[in-house]
Amino acid sequence: MAFIAVATITSCTKNDRFENTLHNCECGTMTVNDRDISIRMAEGFVPDSTNANFWRYHVVADFRTEEEAINHTPSEDLSITIELVHSGNTAFGNAVDLLTANYIEIPVGVMWEVSGGTVSVNAGDSIHNLTISNVVVDGNRTLNGELTIVTE
Repeated sequence: MAFIAVATITSCTKNDRFENTLHNCECGTMTVNDRDISIRMAEGFVPDSTNANFWRYHVVADFRTEEEAINHTPSEDLSITIELVHSGNTAFGNAVDLLTANYIEIPVGVMWEVSGGTVSVNAGDSIHNLTISNVVVDGNRTLNGELTIVTE
């Protein structure tokens, strides 16, 4: 019996201490009401092969505070889609016409109304610099961002 007790105690699996790694695509910065939020993904692509000047940009950011993310609170994401036509290598326009914002909280998501601000892009051959300036969403939140997007 003593042998079984010793074998059981010494054969327990021991794991390294869990370290929570927060994902950040390191592609730029974004703030909501002067609070930094972590960007999980930023991509740009041409959704219609017949119109090479029409681009769609998609950005997903973790809307939780740093403390909430560290403590594994349920996901809260901000998903932004921007659709615009480039004239040459630059484009600029009113965010109301170009940007949609979706606040995604498990288990439901809510579309946020966009009521102001601007969006601009400076497009190179494989890198696009996307700027979101003073975009008002959800009535009282101001969104700003500088993103570098590597296109395919």
